Amino acid sequence: MPLLIQLRRGAAALWTSVNPTLAAGEQAFETDTGKMKIGDGTTAWTSLNYTDVGVAGPTGVTGVTGVTGVTGVTGVTGAGVTGVTGVTGVTGVTGAGVTGVTGVTGPTGINGVTGITGITGITGITGITGITGITGITGITGITGVTGPTPSAGIVIAYSLIYY
Repeated sequence: MPLLIQLRRGAAALWTSVNPTLAAGEQAFETDTGKMKIGDGTTAWTSLNYTDVGVAGPTGVTGVTGVTGVTGVTGVTGAGVTGVTGVTGVTGVTGAGVTGVTGVTGPTGINGVTGITGITGITGITGITGITGITGITGITGITGVTGPTPSAGIVIAYSLIYY
């Protein structure tokens, strides 16, 4: 027949309200928190520490930093007398050397090679032809010339135009 070992168990509130003293080595389990305590024979439940059973969980989030306290009152300044300031020392002698003559300017260097001219850009599109202007007014017709003589029957007058 198998042997059955059971621990004392109950909810955390029940353990706290009853507050029993566990026998030395007696184990008790909180069913709602999953925590366990082991008795020492003399300490009541609420004063016993929980045992380290199982793998520890992750560290919780750090709490918010509290408000900085008020700065204390500044202490009293000492009552000593400040001593007399000492005499300032003599300023040293400034140098008396003569500045030398400026040297001759050297020759101008050789001009560098002119770079290659870039490619000519593309010619733009020809613009739109403008609107043709209004035709001017037709001039006045000249005076009709005098009508020439009417040839008599049988006579033919011939004209010849020569152009140069």
